[in-house]
Amino acid sequence: MKKFALVLIMVMLVAGMIFAGGTKEAGKKLIGVVTPSADHGFTAESIQHAEAHVKKVSAQYGYDYRFMTAAESGEQSNAVETILGMKPGVIVLWPVTGDELRSAAQSVMDAGVPLVVYDRFIEGLVPNAEISGDNVAIGEGVGRYFNEYFKAELAQGKVNYLEFKGDSSTVPMERTNGFLSTVDPKFTVVQSFVTNWSQQTSMEQMENYLNTKSVAEIESIKAIFTHDDEIVFGLVEALKNYRGPAKINIRLITGVSAGEGFMKLFENSGLTGIEFMTYTFSPSMVRDAVDLGVKVLQGETLQKEYKVPTEMIDKTNYKAYMQGDLYTTRYSL
Repeated sequence: MKKFALVLIMVMLVAGMIFAGGTKEAGKKLIGVVTPSADHGFTAESIQHAEAHVKKVSAQYGYDYRFMTAAESGEQSNAVETILGMKPGVIVLWPVTGDELRSAAQSVMDAGVPLVVYDRFIEGLVPNAEISGDNVAIGEGVGRYFNEYFKAELAQGKVNYLEFKGDSSTVPMERTNGFLSTVDPKFTVVQSFVTNWSQQTSMEQMENYLNTKSVAEIESIKAIFTHDDEIVFGLVEALKNYRGPAKINIRLITGVSAGEGFMKLFENSGLTGIEFMTYTFSPSMVRDAVDLGVKVLQGETLQKEYKVPTEMIDKTNYKAYMQGDLYTTRYSL
């Protein structure tokens, strides 16, 4: 029996699925939480916050809980079905990929179980509530920042930039669309990359760009718009390692997250002449999604949409930000 249990645990680990919580106690309301597994720093931090918070509120209100992570959409669908079989009072779902979780999410709604979808939405599906950081506002803010930062260059003509996206989910789409809605038309995207939120991938993509493009093409780039701080870290490494003939004329690189690592870039990035800006997008936001699940269990009716406010962070305000509640909460675990 012990041998069988050990084999089962190993299979679950290999599959990339983590399950927290034991057998449901009779008479207790159950909150189910399903998230992606830790494929990069943001999801890793988010998982810590989600599990810690659902444990805390379950103990506080006398609820039971199930917390599951999965690396792939198919595994995540299985996790949803597993929790659904336990007759939960609500499920909080953070999809790996929205479209691929459509069937599982619909099964929750068909069963009459309230559904809260966090961060990556499922197009065409209307759950009880959707909650995320304000991705459109982030894109819009970056566009306005570009306009002001490059005001002199825009007066003389077009300004070339590169874009490094996260993945194919609704999050990058919202950020890009927000950006395009506010940025001056004279900004020209020379190339757009999809990084899957990977620092390693963004580094390799930037290295390939620097090693294959002409001197004129490289020197024409004045800015880089990215969808995540970790992407920025990869770009910084590639730029620091570049030894080619072109002069790097990049003046601004933007990120999203405003984590500790990005704050260090304001102090010393190792790159001369390049400035940085990011928008807050804290992993602790997932606590708000769990809190919506708690409200459902308490009989409250939810709004259809919730947006967590975001704040621009650059060299002018990063020190004050690091003393604030949002930053403190992020690193409270």
